[in-house]
Amino acid sequence: MANVLTETNFSDYSGTSVAFSSCWRSEPSLEDGEAQTETCRYEEIGCQSVTSESKWTQTDDIQIHVTAPVDDEKLAEFLRKVLPMVIAELNDAYESHAFDGYELIDDSEKDIRKLYSLRMTSQKEAMVSSLTWNSTGSVVALAYSELEHDSDSWCDHMGSIHLFNIDRRDFSPTNPSKILETSSCVTCVSAHPREPSILAAGTFVGEVLVWNLQRDEDTLLGGSGLVQGAHVDAVSQLAWIRNPNSRQGDPLLVSSGCDGRILIWKVTTIPENFMLLEQFAITYNSALKGNGKLRSPFGVAGSEVGVVCFSFAHKDLTTFIVGIEGGGLLRCSTVSSKPIEADPPVAFKDPVLSAYKKHEGAVCAVQCSSQQMNIFLSCGSDKEIRVYNIEQPIPVKVILSPTKVLGLEWWTIEEHMFAVWDVGGFVNFYSIRTGETIPSMKLTESDKHRMISSICFNPRRAELLAVGDVQGKAIIWSVPGVMKSVQMEGNMEKIK
Repeated sequence: MANVLTETNFSDYSGTSVAFSSCWRSEPSLEDGEAQTETCRYEEIGCQSVTSESKWTQTDDIQIHVTAPVDDEKLAEFLRKVLPMVIAELNDAYESHAFDGYELIDDSEKDIRKLYSLRMTSQKEAMVSSLTWNSTGSVVALAYSELEHDSDSWCDHMGSIHLFNIDRRDFSPTNPSKILETSSCVTCVSAHPREPSILAAGTFVGEVLVWNLQRDEDTLLGGSGLVQGAHVDAVSQLAWIRNPNSRQGDPLLVSSGCDGRILIWKVTTIPENFMLLEQFAITYNSALKGNGKLRSPFGVAGSEVGVVCFSFAHKDLTTFIVGIEGGGLLRCSTVSSKPIEADPPVAFKDPVLSAYKKHEGAVCAVQCSSQQMNIFLSCGSDKEIRVYNIEQPIPVKVILSPTKVLGLEWWTIEEHMFAVWDVGGFVNFYSIRTGETIPSMKLTESDKHRMISSICFNPRRAELLAVGDVQGKAIIWSVPGVMKSVQMEGNMEKIK
């Protein structure tokens, strides 16, 4: 801005005018210029305030009612009048047999119902030899085997395992999500307790196979075909147990066979880590401990007796129960075992410590309780279901079944309940407290009462039960009313 001086006339005291320039007054000069600030922008954003709701309180509106005083004389007169009639009606109801055999139906619980009926895609006749659920409870595996074989030690059939994922949107009861094929019939199958993609199977020719289903190609992790000391006869059972070595968290796989061998395997997700860790064998000499004379085809001293079933104690992982051919029940140990005396020497150990009272017929299954210490169950073709204490050779309770029993399994969510299937095609639920069945929970595999070959409870959803039969079909049951039935039974027991 420039300053412009202007002349101003002032008069001095003499009246003479004096002209001079102003030094403080200036005229402003203006110029247009651009601002250096940025252009303002505007946005609308929702507020972050908390949404409020109004709800009614749950308190009741208390109203005080003033009642008239009770007339004791009128009340006594009324009671004297009605008392004889009430007592007479109560006596009649007590002596009445109108409701004998009546079972209370609880309409608040849903009925037991069939959810799915799973079938083989092929038309060949085969039985569901074994069932297992994966650790997530979403996939059920059905192992298939031919009903009959020309030879007791060889199989020339192709076996298979069908996997059904019941949680998939495209689930179909006739189209499995995956099929695994084997070179012989599959006798047993067992899913890994923690890894949902790991599956183990045993075959009729004695091979133990393990798959990793998460791999797109080369899913087979390992097989026992070339392992020295592996099974040489049909694999009768597979089971996963916790590793007694606390430093190694991976579960161990245990297999038993008709060759009398019980083998412990190490299994990981790496194929090279499938290996044999321990080898046990039940010989005819060791089976005689406390059992007297066994009805067994292996009657030669030193020969091996076929293992039908086994179960490890859940508290003491070194103790396990073995059921053998001829009805024998043996208590065994992994740490108290000793080498088998033979000529020439073999690498197998004798695990037998003692024997329990044997079944008069074939033993079909043994199951140690996962919740009750030192308790295990056994069943056999002699129609007996026995409850044993591991420390006692004689059963603490014997439950008689009306028909021959084929197998049993503990129900995981109720420590006193277990399921039994028989030759009549039924699944019955028993209580070891009373030794009786719960009639409202009797399941039949089909309308034609086909013989049941295997059952398995879902590990995550205990109300789901898979039941397989000898004609290649498996039914998934929903059993939501079990707990109510158990509670009713407990109340009746208290009344008694």
